[in-house]
Amino acid sequence: MPVTVPVSEMQRNGAALTEEAMRTKQPIYLTKRGKSAVVLLDAEEYDRQIAYRDAMLAREERILAGISRGHEEVRQGKTVKLEDALSQLDAKWGF
Repeated sequence: MPVTVPVSEMQRNGAALTEEAMRTKQPIYLTKRGKSAVVLLDAEEYDRQIAYRDAMLAREERILAGISRGHEEVRQGKTVKLEDALSQLDAKWGF
């Protein structure tokens, strides 16, 4: 369960909240007038999460590019019959 505290708590106990965020690597949600305003998160954890997100986005972009290439090849008629593909695989790999 994420920790949620009012912004005023950050003003009073900023050092303690910062230490907790660094120790637990968990986000601390700061609220203003009862609504989420900002998140306090350990910098190393933030960097790790951003790197992970970027890696996942790059992977998805590569997958989508491959799918697009496949669609274009089908549109251009660059296809192989299933029987021929299976025969090629069997000849090469023994399937």
